[in-house]
Amino acid sequence: MGIKEKTADFREEDGFTLLELLVALAILSVGLLGTAVLTTGIIRGNFFSKNITSATAVAQTTIEGAQRVGYTAVNTYVTDSSKVPSTVSMGGVSFSQSASVTNNSPASNMKTISITVSWNEANNAARSVTLQTILSQ
Repeated sequence: MGIKEKTADFREEDGFTLLELLVALAILSVGLLGTAVLTTGIIRGNFFSKNITSATAVAQTTIEGAQRVGYTAVNTYVTDSSKVPSTVSMGGVSFSQSASVTNNSPASNMKTISITVSWNEANNAARSVTLQTILSQ
């Protein structure tokens, strides 16, 4: 009487081979890596946009103050450090602002007010925003 040997035939089993799993894992890894790179780029862009918006708000506040005091007092207003601070901190970033008034520009009895706000990004890249307005007598 013979004993039948049981042998497994792997070719008839359902499932995935090791090679198929490695290829699927490689494709998944490339996709996830692309998503991670895209996400960090979006975060950097949002941070840059926040700084641009903050710098514009600082400059706009100074422009509005210059418009409020009017044509005759604008020269003393922009040089008064109690009214136009040279450094403003907002959102964890330090913004430096400078103001200048050009008399008789672009025509006589007009003054051009320029406000420049600058800051350094996290990668030490210098950035700035300049706003201008014209006051007339």
